[in-house]
Order: sequence, then structure tokens, then C-alpha cells
Amino acid sequence: MGKVDNGFLDGFSGRLGNVVGYCWRGRMCVRSLPSHYSDARTPEQLQQRSLFKQVVRLASRAKRVLKVGLRQVSLDAQMSEINYFMRVNKRCFSVTSGRQAPRLQNGEADSTGLAGVAPASQELAIDYESLLLADGPVAPVAFGVPRLLDETTLCVDFEKNPLRRVVHSDDLVYVAAYCPELGDFDLSAPVYRRSNRLTMCFNDFWSGREVHLWGFVADGKGRASRSQYLGSLLLSDEVSSADDENLGPYGVFTFGNSSFSAQNGDVADAADDHLRGALGGVVGFPDVGALGTDVSFGGAVPGAG
Repeated sequence: MGKVDNGFLDGFSGRLGNVVGYCWRGRMCVRSLPSHYSDARTPEQLQQRSLFKQVVRLASRAKRVLKVGLRQVSLDAQMSEINYFMRVNKRCFSVTSGRQAPRLQNGEADSTGLAGVAPASQELAIDYESLLLADGPVAPVAFGVPRLLDETTLCVDFEKNPLRRVVHSDDLVYVAAYCPELGDFDLSAPVYRRSNRLTMCFNDFWSGREVHLWGFVADGKGRASRSQYLGSLLLSDEVSSADDENLGPYGVFTFGNSSFSAQNGDVADAADDHLRGALGGVVGFPDVGALGTDVSFGGAVPGAG
């Protein structure tokens, strides 16, 4: 791919012979067309094409979320948010065989223009817990268990700074939702980190459907925290009757192969005690980063540990 800083014939887009011109993030770029390729149409090739096509469609639906969650890391990697999303999540997707498509008649071509046996329909399988919608160096929050206020509104509490890192007053907290039945994403209105609670409203046609949820933080410089999977729930009219005052933020930390849980502002203290036990009492939680030890953070259900 060639890049043109000052334009090519004042800039162009589309195909010109075997060259394609286009604009990417304000820069004029060109690339060449492939002269030829081998298309054996093996089952493995067809499966991979089906997987790629469905992942691109999913990423396109998540574009609004990715623009917030992956903006800076994709810029650092010199690629688009969708390309970065597909690179870091490639192990989260697979295809499962669905209903076998009917055999094509003699001389009849499939959607690719080639005659033969039409491929079986294939469905996209997603590892929701491992899927990343945001990534970056921003300090996370400790998300609690999402709960419904009504059939189109959910609420989630969070501990604003469980890792006791340097944070900023203008940091914004988001929740992203995906509905498999609709194949669509939604992004909440942001709230400040100091708010300790986020409320998200859905369109009426999301009512009665299952949604998967992720939470993350974005700062004023376009950077984000790593997204945390918050689980799934059914948007129904069966609203939780639990007392709001008794529902504080819960979180689970993973240290090596062990984990622990904490609630209501005790996250850092619990982490401190846990790490002292794991490391022989030689370190406090704020110093964990200096050890180069892999410590990750994510959402959890009450009582998990």
C-alpha cells in the first residue's frame, strides 16, 4: 500500500487501472489490486470466509462502541478500530454448522457466481467473556451486578477507583450492550467516574430480549480502560425487588490462578491482604505494578471468590 501526503492528481478515490485510491483518517492512500488468486473453494476456505464475513458485520454494528473504546490503541497500532477489534478478538469467534443448504441444480450458480453445491448455513459463535470492546491504560472501575429498573432500563453501581490509581475528574464510565437476536449494539450515555452509578435505557424493541453487557472507562484524551464483561440478562418486566441500599459494587480480582472478591469500597484493602498472602507479605496493593505481575480485574456476581 502506498501513501500520498500531498494528494495524487489532487487526490482520487476508486479504481484507476490496477490501483485503488482512498482516504483513511484524513490521509490519501493507494493500494494495488491482486492480479490473480487461487480459489479451490475447499470446506475450510468456505468456513473461514463465512467467519470473516460475519465478524466484519458484527464489528460494523459495534462501530459506535469501538470509536470510544478502541480509538487510541488503534491509532497507536496504525489501523482502524474495526481492524484492531478483529485482531485482538480473533480467538473469540468460531462458526457452527447450521441447516444444510439445498444442492444446486445443474448449471445453477450460488451467490458467489460459481456452480456446484451450496455451502451449509453457518452461525457465528462468540466467547462473550473474552471479547474486548475497549482497551487501554485508564484505571478501571469495579462494576457491580446489573439489575433491571423496568423492561427497558437497567442500573449498575460501581466502585470509582478500586485500584487506587491516579484518575481524573472528567473520566467517563460507559456500558455497552449487545443483543444476539437483533445482532445490534447499544452504548449508554456516559456518567462521571465519581457518580458511582450508571443507568442505561434501551429502545422499546429491545424489550423481552437477552442482552450481553460490558463496562469500561474513557478519559478526556481518548484513551480507555480494558472492557469488563458484566454478564447477560433478559430485558423483561420482572424487576428486581432487592433494596438498592443493600446492593453495593462487587468485584473479583485474579492473581495468577487464584481470585478473591470484595464489595462496598473494600476492594483495594482486600486486594492488599490477598497479595500480601500470595507474596509473603512483602508488598502492598498500590505497588503491584512495579512487580511486573499480571493482575487483572473484572466484574463478578455477589459472593464470587
